[in-house]
Formats: sequence, C-alpha cells, structure tokens
Amino acid sequence: MEGHELSHTFLSVPRSLGESAHQILDAAGRLHADILPVELDKGRIGFPMNDQGEQNQQFLIHLKEQLGESFELIQCVPTFQFPNDPHQRLAQAVTTWLGDDASLATLQLPTKWERLGDLVLFPHGSFSDESWQKVRITDSIDELWRGIAQALKVSSIGLQAPIAKNTLRTPQIEMLRGSSDVEFLDHGIRYGFDASRVMFSSGNITERRRIAGLEMNEEIVIDAYAGIGYYTFPMLIHAGAKHVHACELNPSSIEGLKWGINANGLESRVTVHEGDNSTTMPTLRGQADRCHLGLLPSSELAWGDALLCLKSSGGWLHIHMNVEEEKIGAWMTKTLTELQSICDKNKLHFTVEGGHLERVKWYAPHVRHVVFDVRCKPI
Repeated sequence: MEGHELSHTFLSVPRSLGESAHQILDAAGRLHADILPVELDKGRIGFPMNDQGEQNQQFLIHLKEQLGESFELIQCVPTFQFPNDPHQRLAQAVTTWLGDDASLATLQLPTKWERLGDLVLFPHGSFSDESWQKVRITDSIDELWRGIAQALKVSSIGLQAPIAKNTLRTPQIEMLRGSSDVEFLDHGIRYGFDASRVMFSSGNITERRRIAGLEMNEEIVIDAYAGIGYYTFPMLIHAGAKHVHACELNPSSIEGLKWGINANGLESRVTVHEGDNSTTMPTLRGQADRCHLGLLPSSELAWGDALLCLKSSGGWLHIHMNVEEEKIGAWMTKTLTELQSICDKNKLHFTVEGGHLERVKWYAPHVRHVVFDVRCKPI
C-alpha cells in the first residue's frame, strides 16, 4: 500500500519568496488545500503541492522560470487542516493513509465515539470486520492510528469492549494509540482517571446537570456509589452541598475520586469511605439530608441503609435503576411500597412520597436508565 508512509511533496522556497510561490501554486490550481504549509530550516518555507503539481513536468519548468534556482521539491510529513465535521476528518485520514489502494475503499468507519479529554474511545466492534482485519496486520498500521488521532484532535484512541461482569464492573479497553490515563474539564469540574480501569459514561451528562441544579444548601449528602465523583462533585460545586460522604469499593475509582477532590479543592468537604457500603454506610446512620444511589442495574441492596442514614427530619433519596419502559409506573409504585415497608420495619417515622422521575437514557432496547427522586417526610 503505497500511501501508508504519510509523507507529502512540498515546494521549498526562501521565506522572501513565500508570497510569490503561494500565489503561483494557487493560481495554477497546484496548491493542496487540505495540508498546512511547513516552517523549514535556514529561513525556508514549504508549500504542499497536489498530485497535478508534483507530477507535471511542464509546471515544474514554469516554476523554475518564476522562482529561478531557489526552489526545490522535498518530502515532509503533512499536517492536515481538516474540515469542521469530525466524521469527514476521520474519513479523510483513512483515505489519505490508504493512498491508491482502491481495494479497501469500502472500509466501514465508526459513526460515533466517546471523547474523554485527550482520549477517543470507539464502540466495541469498530475496525473489526474482515476488511479491517487485513488492514490491521499491515506494518504501517500505527501510522493510521496516528492519522485518526490527529484527525479527531486527540493523542490517544482505543476500542471499548463489554464491561466485565464482576462486582466492580471493570471496563475493558483495547488501546490503539497513546495512554488510557485521562484528565478533562466537564461543567467546570475536573476529572482524572485511568479509562482502562474505571468506567465513565458521557451519556449521563443530563443527569449530572440535573443533580447539579438542585438546591442542597448546607446539606450533608451520602453518595453510596461515588465512583470517581460523577455526582459527588456536581453536588458540592454547583448544588451547594455542605459535605459529601463518598462511599466507594473500587480502588481504581477511589484513586480517581481522590485525584478529583484535590484538583477541585474539595479536601475539607468530602470524606471518602473505602470498601463495601454495606459496611461503611451503617457508620453514617442518622447523619444525612440526602442519599444518592447511583448503581446500575439496581441499587436496591442499599435502600435500607440509605433510609437509616437519613436524619430524623427526613430527606431525599435519588434511586437509579434500569427498568423496562412499559413497567416504569408499576416499578415506581412498588418502590414506594418497599421503601415504606423498610421504614415501618425499622421504626423510622417517615412517610415516603414519590417525586420527580428522570428518564436518563436508553440502557438497552426497551430498557430505560431512570432516576426516581423520593421524599421521606417525618410523620
């Protein structure tokens, strides 16, 4: 595959002749519109030529007439000025790498991806059909991954795989280029973690914004499944919570959580409780104005502890769950009944009332990720 070396022909001239050279190439239709000029040593500048220019002997004679002996043709690694549409940039990067190999022109390209800081993760199954299997064994495949990363304006790219079916729901990633360590800013909040060991769902952005918009002034909050602070930080920074007790089991998530606490200057407002929350939450009984239960597919195992953690003045529960769309109403009724039963059994003098239900996203066909806000009022 001749096009895989990602080098290109440039017209090199002294900087003093740069404007003239640019005008000559542009007027003759010989200037490559998608590649940026390059700064060269010894006061020279290089302009990218298209195929018509570099292969047309008559035009090279014309250049010599206009520029004298001062010009030369050189090979440089190009920097593309891609179109605004990232899908077009991705297609252009692959096309450039393929060069004149028309046999692979039908390669299927991913149409969506997730960006985490300087890392792009493509969905499971991307770059995996039979044609791609042939491409991925070529010696210059790293040049393709570099071109794709450049096109999407990141330094690292990887492939997602199904989340491991273990207690920690560990993500599985095949890195194609760069590092899985990411740092980024979201809604004024800094996050940092290893994407190969910690799951971060960009699809939950609407729920993070909603939680951030609630009024939690001076409240004590328990985040029962804190992760790297997906909801802990919005509750503190935007919703005004006084203090959050962040309970988390996964050591990798705890590492990211502590990084975010320091990066966002929240050391005095977060207490991290490491380990299983069935052990840590009982130590917080009667202390909370609000409990956040952000575990999928179900947080039901923590409902009892969450109710026991509320102050005698009552408070709120935010219950995440995966529910079949047509069963959401029945699930809400059943949930309130179950919560009230737990209260009565434990002699908690609360009346349980349903509040807002948020449909966050589709989790699977016909299955919604929902969040049910439940008010626990003292009798």
